This record gives sequence, structure tokens and C-alpha cells, in this order.
Amino acid sequence: MTRVRAIPRMVGAVMRGQYAGMGKSRLALLGLGVVYIVSPVDVVPDFLMMIGVVDDFGVFLWLVATLLGESGRFVEHERNVIQARLVEEEG
Repeated sequence: MTRVRAIPRMVGAVMRGQYAGMGKSRLALLGLGVVYIVSPVDVVPDFLMMIGVVDDFGVFLWLVATLLGESGRFVEHERNVIQARLVEEEG
């Protein structure tokens, strides 16, 4: 759940340029994936039952895997930043 809750913070940090682990172009690609899933226009129409649904599901799986992976790295980045601040305050 930590990774899921970190996604909005990660997006904000990428947009503000505070997190270099993920570029704005990659974030835009993820946004296009969301638009593709939500959009009624598909590369493979949904009326072709199995094939039409499989492409949407494939994009969905890619989105989830990418977001969870990136948010995991972002959580680690946040922990490192917090630890660095604590070390500075102590020293």
C-alpha cells in the first residue's frame, strides 16, 4: 500500500523536477497509457471480443507494473532524502 500511496507524491515530484529517477517523458507515456485504457478509441476494437479486451488488459498490466516499480524506487528515494536530512541536523 505504501507504493500506491506514493504515486501522487511521485507524480508531483517529477512535475516539480524534485525527483530525477523518472523523467517527464516517461510520466507522459504513462499518461498516454491511462488515456488509451479510458478512451473509447482502441487500436483493436473491443467488439473483437478476446483480442479487443486483451490489448487493453496488456496496457493496464504494463501501467500497474511500471507504476509500482517506479513508486518503489521513489519511496526508497524519499527514505534516503529523509535520512540525509537527519544526518545533516545531527552533524
